[in-house]
Amino acid sequence: MSMIRFDSLGKDLRRALAMSGWSTGRKVDAGQWVKPLEDEGYRAHPLAEEILAAVGGLSIDPVNRVGPNFGNDEPYSFDPLAAGSGQRDLAEEVEGVLGGNYFPIGEWLSYSSVFVEAEGRVVAAGMGWIWELGSSFEHSLELAVCANRPLVCLHSDPGLDPWPRPVSR
Repeated sequence: MSMIRFDSLGKDLRRALAMSGWSTGRKVDAGQWVKPLEDEGYRAHPLAEEILAAVGGLSIDPVNRVGPNFGNDEPYSFDPLAAGSGQRDLAEEVEGVLGGNYFPIGEWLSYSSVFVEAEGRVVAAGMGWIWELGSSFEHSLELAVCANRPLVCLHSDPGLDPWPRPVSR
């Protein structure tokens, strides 16, 4: 049984996925990314492996280029080696701040590394910040491709203000 609910995604997002080369039932060998990253100390989990089998190697262009509090002009790129190779310290920082077991799945804005936690949470990290992409992989796709809600900064390193600034209510 699939852990990812592609059928729950909006029409625009499904179209963007299809334009990137994705199709229902797409399955590539996730081992090409998992093995080298495990050799660097990452611990893969079933959700990360399923995500990589479904979308690994794809780059999804944004549907909306402007979000409520961020520019969204870069693709959501599923290249876990670019996100994770040589970045184990960053993953350990994310795990130390948020808890959990995070595995790299790709890159997003400004080449931030995107990690998925074994329970489903997806975050992006880089340049001293950690951002919430979603409580699930599907939510991360909606934010990164459709820019349908504000980007939330979960953590900023000492001396850095949170970015983007919280949206006023």
